[in-house]
Amino acid sequence: MCHPTLRKATACLPILISALVAYPAYSAALPSAIATAGHLTIGINCSYPPAGYVGLDGQPAGYEITLAKRIAKAAFSGAGGLQTQCVNDSNRIAFLQSGKVDMVLAALAWTPARAEQIDFSDPIWVSNLQLVVKKDSPIKSYKDLAGKTVVTTTGNIYEAWLAKCTKADIVTAQSPADSANLLTQGRADAMAYIDVYSFNFVKHHPEYRLAGNLASPAIQGIGVRKGNAELTAWLNGVIADMRANDVFYDVFKDEVADSAFAAKYRPVVPSPNHKLAYVNPAIAACTE
Repeated sequence: MCHPTLRKATACLPILISALVAYPAYSAALPSAIATAGHLTIGINCSYPPAGYVGLDGQPAGYEITLAKRIAKAAFSGAGGLQTQCVNDSNRIAFLQSGKVDMVLAALAWTPARAEQIDFSDPIWVSNLQLVVKKDSPIKSYKDLAGKTVVTTTGNIYEAWLAKCTKADIVTAQSPADSANLLTQGRADAMAYIDVYSFNFVKHHPEYRLAGNLASPAIQGIGVRKGNAELTAWLNGVIADMRANDVFYDVFKDEVADSAFAAKYRPVVPSPNHKLAYVNPAIAACTE
C-alpha cells in the first residue's frame, strides 16, 4: 500500500489524483497533465493593487489572487495546489506561450489580436481607463491632455486609445508601479491606467485625484495556451460555478473595502443574473 507521504511515487498517483481532483463538480475534467503535476501555475499581477500585489507578509494578495486560489481549490482539495508567477503587461502572453504558466489571471483584456495568440476563458471582469493627476493640475478631461505627458504601461490596450483620442505625449512604463513612480517624480503630467488601480492609488495618495470620465471599456478573461481546449473547457465550468455563486463581486467587495466604489461594479461583473460577452475594445468611442 502507498505511504501517504510518498506523493511522487508512481504507484500512488491514481489514488492521489482521484483524491485531489474535483471531477464531479464540473462537466469537463481537469487535464490529466495538470492533475498529475498536482498544481496549477497561474500568472498573476504583483504590482497592481487592489487586483494583485505583494502583501506586507511577502505573499501575493488582491482579488485576482483570491480568484486564482478559488480556481486552484476547484482542481485540488489539498494545500499546495496553486503556484504563482509574477507577470506584467508586456510578458504575460509570452509566459503563457512558453509554458511557464498554465493560465494568466492578470487584468488580461480580450482583443482580436490577442485571441489569435492565446485562448481566453469566458469573461470574468470589465475594466475601464481612468486618469490620475495631481490635485492642483489643470487637467479635467482627456481633451486637456494636448501637449501633456501621459504615462501608461507597456503592452496594455489603452496606449492605442490614448493615441487615437488625445493629443498627449505618451510614454510607457514596465509596470503600474513604474507608471506611478513617473507620475510622483513629476516626469508625467498624468497617469492613465485601469480604473481600479487608479482608484486605489488616489485612495493612498491624497495629493492626487481622478480626472475625466471612465473610457475605453474592455472585457477581461483568463488566458490559456492556444489550442488547450481541455483546460479552457474545465476553466469555463469553474467560472460558471463562481458566477452562479456571485463569487466575483464578493471577492472584489471584500478586497476594496469601500462599499460605494464596489457598488459601481455591481451591475457589470459576472453574477447569477449577468453574463459578460467579449466586445472588441478597438471600437471604443473617444470621450471627453
